[in-house]
Amino acid sequence: MYEMIMIQTVYLPGILCKMTGDGSRPGKENHMKAVFTLTSAESRRLIAKAVVGMPEVKEALDKAYLLLAGGTTNAFIAQELLHDRSIEPGLCTAGISCDGLLCVTAPSSRNSYPNVFFKGEAQPEKTLTEAMNDFHPETVVIKGANAVDPQGYVGVITAGFDGGTIPRIIGTTTSKGLLMITPVGLEKLVPSVRDAAAALGGATHIQYSLGADCGMYCLGNTRVVTELEAIRMLFDCEARLVCCGGVGGNEGAVTLAVDGEKDKLEAMINFLETEVKGEPPVKGNKGVCETCRYRFCRYYQTKADDLPAWMKKKGITK
Repeated sequence: MYEMIMIQTVYLPGILCKMTGDGSRPGKENHMKAVFTLTSAESRRLIAKAVVGMPEVKEALDKAYLLLAGGTTNAFIAQELLHDRSIEPGLCTAGISCDGLLCVTAPSSRNSYPNVFFKGEAQPEKTLTEAMNDFHPETVVIKGANAVDPQGYVGVITAGFDGGTIPRIIGTTTSKGLLMITPVGLEKLVPSVRDAAAALGGATHIQYSLGADCGMYCLGNTRVVTELEAIRMLFDCEARLVCCGGVGGNEGAVTLAVDGEKDKLEAMINFLETEVKGEPPVKGNKGVCETCRYRFCRYYQTKADDLPAWMKKKGITK
């Protein structure tokens, strides 16, 4: 009898490979495998370290602008760029998913990093729009996402009346062909971003919302960096997503199987144990319902004492 081994094509953002039915790679000898789990915060740290090491990012820091939009994952990138772990990710974003709902942080609570770097120097007084208008072809834009799919599309939730950050960056980025990088963890993997954006529809199509009523951008012209790309960039190894989720701190965690040469895998494991594992969870920063302006939220302008116990502010107090 002959044993049949099925060959299948597997695609996740940035990875297109052939693998046999037993999980090995045809034609590759003397390769080894490592398996490990990353929490949501650990994934952000890994991705941030990969992004700051990208040649295009280094060139932007040397010759042009690096534009770092607000966001919790981008806050990790800011920590790496500025060598400052005191930057609190929950204070560096407008939209946030925490305490069991999609929410918008209170403007008075935000204390973000500089969004603009020019030739390696932070420009805290300069806006994204001003930097875009001072055009440099080597400029790189970094914007996180709320969803990513196997086709490489990313989804960005928007609840602001003006559409948030995307309208300020997408025009010049698209028309001039600037590189936009989207660091996003696979905890945000969905079957189809296009279907998700269509399902949301936007605020006027939502009758009930436990949280901010929102829409979603679907973007396909951005370079996605997940944990898989990060492993490839940093260690020249091939990672695959095995499973997601867990309890006791593993909510949002991802488990990866990584194939590579022995010395590269050992370097990766050492790096994970010294630079990534043990990253503390990101603290939430739920908005203040009593002063909220999202009037289609079920808890719009509800006083703190009247909120249900499950959604009372649990994260950063500021």
